[in-house]
Amino acid sequence: MCRNAADFRFVNVYPRVLLVGACPGREEERDGRPFAGQSGQNLEIMLRCLQVLHPLVFPSPQLDAYSLVNAHSLPRYPEREGYDGSTQPRRRDVLAPENRARLIARLQRVQPENIVYLGKAAQFAHEVFEAYMPDISAYRTGHPSTQAWNTPRQYRGMPREEKIRCWAEDQFAAVE
Repeated sequence: MCRNAADFRFVNVYPRVLLVGACPGREEERDGRPFAGQSGQNLEIMLRCLQVLHPLVFPSPQLDAYSLVNAHSLPRYPEREGYDGSTQPRRRDVLAPENRARLIARLQRVQPENIVYLGKAAQFAHEVFEAYMPDISAYRTGHPSTQAWNTPRQYRGMPREEKIRCWAEDQFAAVE
């Protein structure tokens, strides 16, 4: 079930695991669901790897098994009206009062046991989540965008799926 278009999906399989993206892009806005485009395909590969390595955090390799929220709800891509040149939200955008209220409302609905931030911009939401649920288990991994995992030198020459798996594993850590 998708709620609030590209901003949120609440599921009944493993709703206690909340994956936090940065913000919707073109495909997410068009399709009305998080991770609808290439990043979603890459995230599926990441989840297959992370589920094997960390099954307590990732009980399923399927994206649709998790609840999702974006750190900020404004879609960001160059062709969108009002585009400001940034495809990621800034810390101040994520921590703005109206966005804090949106994120807290999602936490109240989902009541997650684990939160996983997908990239640095998504992790800006940790300040909000930690203040509301100080004992939450939080983790981070790399963002599944092609630009993110395709640039590190150590992955050059690897096939796409291997790069994505290495990116997910190398970037995974608990958030202190």
